[in-house]
Amino acid sequence: MLSKRTWIVAVVFFLLLILVSVFSNNNTPKPYPPYLVDSPAPLGVKGLYTYLDQNNYQVDDSDVLPNTEKTGELRFLIEPPIYSDNSVEQHYLEYIEAGNTLILAKQNPDSLFGIETEYAMETFLMEEDEVSEISHQFETFEVLHQNPYRIISDENDQILLEDELGPIGIERKIGKGSLIILSAPDWFTNDQITRHQHLNALCEVIPFQEAETIIFDEYSLTASGGTVSKFELYPDWAYILLVQGTILAIFILWHQGKRFGPIIPVREETVRLSDERLKALAIWQLKGKNFQPSLENQLEYLKEVIRSRYGIPYHKSWQDRLKSMEGRMTSIPAKKIHSIAAGFETISQQESLNKQEYLKWSEIIDKIRQEVEAE
Repeated sequence: MLSKRTWIVAVVFFLLLILVSVFSNNNTPKPYPPYLVDSPAPLGVKGLYTYLDQNNYQVDDSDVLPNTEKTGELRFLIEPPIYSDNSVEQHYLEYIEAGNTLILAKQNPDSLFGIETEYAMETFLMEEDEVSEISHQFETFEVLHQNPYRIISDENDQILLEDELGPIGIERKIGKGSLIILSAPDWFTNDQITRHQHLNALCEVIPFQEAETIIFDEYSLTASGGTVSKFELYPDWAYILLVQGTILAIFILWHQGKRFGPIIPVREETVRLSDERLKALAIWQLKGKNFQPSLENQLEYLKEVIRSRYGIPYHKSWQDRLKSMEGRMTSIPAKKIHSIAAGFETISQQESLNKQEYLKWSEIIDKIRQEVEAE
């Protein structure tokens, strides 16, 4: 028979073994940055990479800048940042001019490689996962595209894909090569590539057959390629002066008697001025705390009125909400819409308001509400 002590040791050892196995077994999925070729995650592009590889295309991935001396390459640049290092963008332009094709897939490619975009407000009226039709020459494709940005094409650009709101993809000749811009980076991902007719549309506009080598560019995906640290924007002496100036300002304010804490009134002052007039003023100030909740209720009701009239969702910011109503309001000038939207967002975050602010913003809210309800 085993002794009682042996049983206790065995049970403790068994419990320790269970605890070690629980904490050592990590079931957390491995995180992948989006648009990597080896990522099986929904935002990866492993599906497209594997499809091209299995169809005998010469495919590869690269995390360095391209060689400007090579020609005949087709290079994917999916959702890159706006390069703060201008030399990186210039390097890609030289690469295109040498006779290569660069596929730039970015939701809003504005200010990148001289591209300009415009905002299509009509996309706010689209339902979630609503399928739309796009056209390429005489063909049409059913795709999922709710990106509000549309590319502004030049007279020398060739429009590859467009819908009723404007161009989605264009081709621009640069030197001996070409730059193809697509404002639908999600179509390349594992989650979207086989949905609807995304793959058909991509194969129709991207010249896979003409490329000697297809490269998936990961230069800016795995590191901060092409971007400059915020501490490198200015010389070191500027940051030193900023820190020293801040410390000096604190000491000057301290020397002048400024105190960074609550102001406690002197008891003698309170007793001396404690009359009926001050009590009435104090009661009015206490009631004034209801200004903020009252204004919040007015803003919430205005959201509901705008949603009922124009179908603009609650989750939109005031900037987007009023901008979409810009052509429909006559009581407020268009140039004041931005400042009014910013004011709405500011007062929503304030803890209290005075009477003057309350009356000012209530009048503005009433004007907008009355005009919306009158339509």
